[in-house]
Amino acid sequence: MSYIPIIARVNSLPPLPESVLEIEQVFSQGNPDIDKIVKIIEKDPSLTADILSKVNAPLYGFRKSIVSVLQAVTLFGSSQIRSIVLSSSIHRGFDIDLAPYGISTLEFSKISMMQSELMFQWYMGIDVDIARSATPIAFLMETGKILIAKDVLENKKTAAFLNDLSKYEDVSYVENIYTMMSTAQINALIFKHLNLNEIFSECMRYLDNEHEIPSNLKDIVIPLQIVRAAINIQDQLSEYSIANAINLLAQNSYSVESFERAIKRVKTKYLE
Repeated sequence: MSYIPIIARVNSLPPLPESVLEIEQVFSQGNPDIDKIVKIIEKDPSLTADILSKVNAPLYGFRKSIVSVLQAVTLFGSSQIRSIVLSSSIHRGFDIDLAPYGISTLEFSKISMMQSELMFQWYMGIDVDIARSATPIAFLMETGKILIAKDVLENKKTAAFLNDLSKYEDVSYVENIYTMMSTAQINALIFKHLNLNEIFSECMRYLDNEHEIPSNLKDIVIPLQIVRAAINIQDQLSEYSIANAINLLAQNSYSVESFERAIKRVKTKYLE
């Protein structure tokens, strides 16, 4: 197998809807205006329906239905709504079957939301601007697995892939064996193809590189690595994955206490 079919699929992705690009433009201007975001979404019936469908999923556990875009943005916050908008728009171009990773589509969505939530809860107390930038990237950083899974399925290698995932701790290593690319590398191609803010693709370029991160990206890439260590396809906030994340925190002089508080909030929301 090679990376050529995956690159072809990335290049065939349709452009993002105009409404999504407008939302990205609002965020590029700094502190987003919630009223502007709501108006942009409401102008797009398809996007409105998709967001309301997503936020009313059992995953979030709301007792009452969310019936308006304003209500959704108020409850989730603009950064999380941006994450949902981007994820929904990008994933719409894929047939999603994560069987090679041993998880369902619902589980995949939950992992993505947990990663995003942990980034937001943790980093809002450290740097608000970085939290806003990194939250949607965290939500999308497993996207490339959709294309890897498709390639593995088409080549009838699911059993072997699952076996290797259980054998090796490094998921990226296994992905490279089968497709010559990792999830992060594929994400970089997807985000660049869709003309998202350059920070999206640049962060993915360095997500797997522990020693070559440019200084201007470290404040986003390293937190993404820490979040991915704590919550990933194989492990979500277990003692082992949290210990791995805390080890990275210590290596990079981050406070363990603030991270553990964020973990507690995410666990309460998604795992209890």
